[in-house]
Parts: sequence; structure tokens; C-alpha cells
Amino acid sequence: MEAAVGLKRWIKPAAGLALVLMLLAQLQPAEMRRVLESAQWSWALLALILASLANLTCALRWKAIVVKFGQPLTSSSAIVLYFQGVTANTVLPGGIIGGDVWRTLGLSRLGMARLVAAQSVLLDRASGFWSLSFLALSAFLLLQVMGQGLAISAPEALQILYGAGILIMSLSPLALWRISPKLVHAVLSSAGISVLSQALTIAAFCCCLLAVQAQFSLLTVVLLCAGIFLAAVIPASIGGFGSRELASVFFL
Repeated sequence: MEAAVGLKRWIKPAAGLALVLMLLAQLQPAEMRRVLESAQWSWALLALILASLANLTCALRWKAIVVKFGQPLTSSSAIVLYFQGVTANTVLPGGIIGGDVWRTLGLSRLGMARLVAAQSVLLDRASGFWSLSFLALSAFLLLQVMGQGLAISAPEALQILYGAGILIMSLSPLALWRISPKLVHAVLSSAGISVLSQALTIAAFCCCLLAVQAQFSLLTVVLLCAGIFLAAVIPASIGGFGSRELASVFFL
């Protein structure tokens, strides 16, 4: 029995390692080695710091939403639950769903009604999606004002569809207001910290690009990051690798 339990304990990390090795095999190992050897690790370190700060601000954004629902929640508890959720996203095969369920259960253990706890997590996600779309729309408008064309090689229909999606997401609070002004108020109350958290995440992503000496337009990357990060809502990942990484390859 103990041997079986020990075997199961190693199955998931082994499967995750196998997936990473398969991914690297598809990405031309020699070229990958060349990129890593020439990488500027100071940029990678800065990316790690910015990503950590981004998750920290996300935890505080969620706390602000929970408090709006009338549930007392300390910053330390919010941070612990949020980072436990991030860990669950990495080790569970369901993507962000596992982490969101963990946060919901964590709030319920603190005395919050499970339905209300789930609503707070969903609104936290909605706030993040809205701020991503807001930043992407702002980048698009800046490109237009500056007279710069989009450095995107994609069918025009696909570009229009993507632009329409960003515009709809940016205006989503207006539609939500007709359903429940209270929910809109909860989302907008955390708008500032939400924009900051997404800006930090995008900055971390840009640092990763700089680390491998990629050539890119900052505003175009900000515009495309909405699609990259929104793809993470698709519940398909193993060991942290999944829809977000595939979306990164697709958009870049």
C-alpha cells in the first residue's frame, strides 16, 4: 500500500516533466539552448520580481472586493489564500478553476456564504479581464493617435474580431450595471489596483521578451497581452503549462 501511495506521489511531477520535455523537443533544443545561453538573466530576475508584485496586488484587489461584500478579510489572509490558489493553478490540471475553487472554499471556511464567496472570486476575475481590455484598448488608441500601424500579420477579419472583443470587454461594466449596480460598484472600487496589477504583469512579460532579446513594439505587446492572458481562463493546463502558453505562441 505504501509503495502504491509513493508511486502516485511521483506520477504527476513525472507527467509534468515529460510534458515540458516534449514541449522543448518541439521547440528545437539547439535553438532553445542558444537562446537560453544568450539570455540576459537580469531582465529575467526583474520579470520574476514584477510578476510577484503583480500577484500581490491581485490578492489585495480581491480583498477589496471581498470587503465590499461585507466580509472582513485581513490582507495577510487574502495574500495567503490567493497564493495558495496560484499554487493550485500550477499543480492541478484544471487551470485557473482549481485555484478559484480553493479561494472560494477558503472564504467559506472563514464564515462567508459559499455562493457569495464564489461571486467575489468571479468578480475578481471580471475586474482583471476588464482592466486587461482597458489597457489593450488604450494601447490601440495610442497607436492610432501616434499614426503607427499595427505590427500584426493576421487576416483582417481576425483583427476586427479581436478588436471587437476588447471593446466589448472594456464596456462590460455598462452592461453589468443594468443587471446589478452593486456588482459594478464592487468591480470599479478595485479598478485602480486592478489596472496596476495587470500593468505589472505586462511589464513582467515584456522583461521576459527583453531577456531573450526579442524585438517588439511595446504598445503592440500591450494590445496582444489581453488575448494571451485571457486565454488562461480555458481550463486546460498540466504543471502550469497550457492555454496561456499556447496563446503566447499564437499571438507572438
